[in-house]
Amino acid sequence: MQLMTKPSILVVNNYLPDKQTSMVKFANLLVEIYAPFAKVQLVSPAAIATRFPCIPSKIHKYVAYIDKLLIFPCWLILNSYRYQLIHIADHGNAVYSFFCPHARTLVTCHDLLAVRGAMGDRSVVCNASSFGPLLQRCIVSGLRHADSIIFVSNATYRDYLALTSRKLRQRCKVIPNTLNAPFTHDSSSLVLNSDESYLVPQNPYLLMVGSSLPRKNRHLALQILIHLGENSPYSLVLSGAPLTADESLFQNTNLCGKKVISIPSPSHRLLNLLYCKAHALLFPSYSEGFGWPLIEAQASGCPIIASNTTCIPEVAGLGALYSDPDDVLQFIAHIKLFEIPEQRLRIQNLGLENIKRFDFKKIASEYHSFSRL
Repeated sequence: MQLMTKPSILVVNNYLPDKQTSMVKFANLLVEIYAPFAKVQLVSPAAIATRFPCIPSKIHKYVAYIDKLLIFPCWLILNSYRYQLIHIADHGNAVYSFFCPHARTLVTCHDLLAVRGAMGDRSVVCNASSFGPLLQRCIVSGLRHADSIIFVSNATYRDYLALTSRKLRQRCKVIPNTLNAPFTHDSSSLVLNSDESYLVPQNPYLLMVGSSLPRKNRHLALQILIHLGENSPYSLVLSGAPLTADESLFQNTNLCGKKVISIPSPSHRLLNLLYCKAHALLFPSYSEGFGWPLIEAQASGCPIIASNTTCIPEVAGLGALYSDPDDVLQFIAHIKLFEIPEQRLRIQNLGLENIKRFDFKKIASEYHSFSRL
């Protein structure tokens, strides 16, 4: 009996010096998804041109384009034909589709918010740089050139249809993200070391997780603290990106500033426990492509108060309370509602039910089927 050989898949990761943590996690997640039925190689553009120590820091990111847009495409031309599937993990690298065999190229599109911003859509709160419109046109062209595209939300798929005027001749499918690491709502199983245990506040706190980009709307959380006042029991934990200059100024000068706690880059165990112990996750983003913290919080049993924009209601489903991202008073009303045990438990249970939609085995099966390998 002849044994069938596993198909070979190349997963194209981001340029590691760019430190795009979420996309690196996603690329590794793809490896985990494909590994049971394929031979998978994970590759990133090599840092070659940027190795020279004499490069001034001001032009370092521009020199990196030699690695990303000159050297790595040459590598793809020489090597990508060896694989039965080339999966570009981040749509931001969709231009690589021009250097791979067309019929074997698949791109995951996480969001098109920067494209919308570059085209003048202010609602997404993504300001374009001077090179932004050109860069985003290249990304859209790369997406159009790929044989297949996976969208992580229906909202992102709708954006693509709206941005591409001509009739699509591609294979397209919406497959949501799964968790990129295990999360539990059993806080007793999460034992922290002595260096981390003191970071979890003992008083009630509101939690925000993610970057400090303007579209994440961390400003609203500070406004909530001001409206609640100095005597409120709630503090605010900002986990992920360090405080911005404006947030540090608030922390040092505002009467409620002492309530702001910054925990940049927490360990996975600490992040899971922060979710478990939080009064609520605040997710007031103006725009999202998916929103991993939503399903992380639900898997951890953390109630969610989120904005009603873009894909957020699609992802969080019934397991969250929603508001306009600028409505401070409505967010506060939801915070107060979670002080009622029955209301809190209702949203927690709905969140735990919603998270079943993002089961790893289910998502992996959809990837397997769509890859046609």
